[in-house]
Amino acid sequence: MQAVSDEQLIEWVANGDASCLGTLFERYHTNVYQYCLRMTRNPGYAEDITQEIFLRVLKKAGSFRHEGTFKGWLFNIARNLTLDYLRKQKRHAAPVPMDEYTESQLVDHHTAEQAASGSEQIGTLEKALASLPPHYQEVIWLGRFEFHSFKHLAQALGCKTGTARVRMHRAMQQLNVAFTDLGGVPHDA
Repeated sequence: MQAVSDEQLIEWVANGDASCLGTLFERYHTNVYQYCLRMTRNPGYAEDITQEIFLRVLKKAGSFRHEGTFKGWLFNIARNLTLDYLRKQKRHAAPVPMDEYTESQLVDHHTAEQAASGSEQIGTLEKALASLPPHYQEVIWLGRFEFHSFKHLAQALGCKTGTARVRMHRAMQQLNVAFTDLGGVPHDA
């Protein structure tokens, strides 16, 4: 039996079956929360924003137009609400050191030997990522951990595909500079 698609579920929500939102919540709440946490660096704020995002999905379900994926639409809502929240704060929440709110979200899919040899650099990479301005962190987080194509990244960012590519390129350049400045050894491309 094939699982019901996200797009079908949001259509049912739009048609009045709010119970389908629970399935979408189960599929995406962890990723949305991690995104909000990455952007706010505050678990309480991230939880509040995550709840608001899913309330907005319920209210705006009828506005999903099937012009992209549900996930891209969801993260566009998450991005807008998170940025609105940060603007209302008129400053970014005081950063919480990464190890205080989560274990590493950077996953190494290499062999155990390769992972062991690179484990020292993961902490440096996390520090470098945390030192970047929020708009670069956002692009890297969404582009490397949530979406596997520039098309879907663009949908989440609310821009054109070419613009998403440029933003990712610039963000990765800044990450490389920050990583090197912190003593990391850049990976040869």
